[in-house]
Amino acid sequence: MTLVLSGMIRLTGLTTMSDPLFGKGTWQDTELEKDFQERVCHLARLYNWRIYSIPDSRRVSLAGYPDLTMWNVDQKRLMFVELKREKGKLSESQKIVLSELQTLVQCEVYVWRPSDWDAIIQIMKGKL
Repeated sequence: MTLVLSGMIRLTGLTTMSDPLFGKGTWQDTELEKDFQERVCHLARLYNWRIYSIPDSRRVSLAGYPDLTMWNVDQKRLMFVELKREKGKLSESQKIVLSELQTLVQCEVYVWRPSDWDAIIQIMKGKL
């Protein structure tokens, strides 16, 4: 794990997925963010997460708001998640908003990429 933006977790180094739902394989740089978001949302629903996403976040009044706001009542957890392609970069407004969210108590803030899949599964399960 690498720390980014004053404590925001950026998971790195995981290149294979091993979840039975999606099989085994390695992710290439070609997965589109919308396809990755569908995968993440499908997994989240399997683990009883509620999901709020803005269809086109570039059109919202708060520039930089994360792609997903997720909560799980059973686990008593709230997460803000920004999804990026493997080599995608955060915009300045995303860095500001994620940094501000990171200061809140009782929430988690993540930037996830397709190569983070194994860790994403563990986070959803409440194991990380």
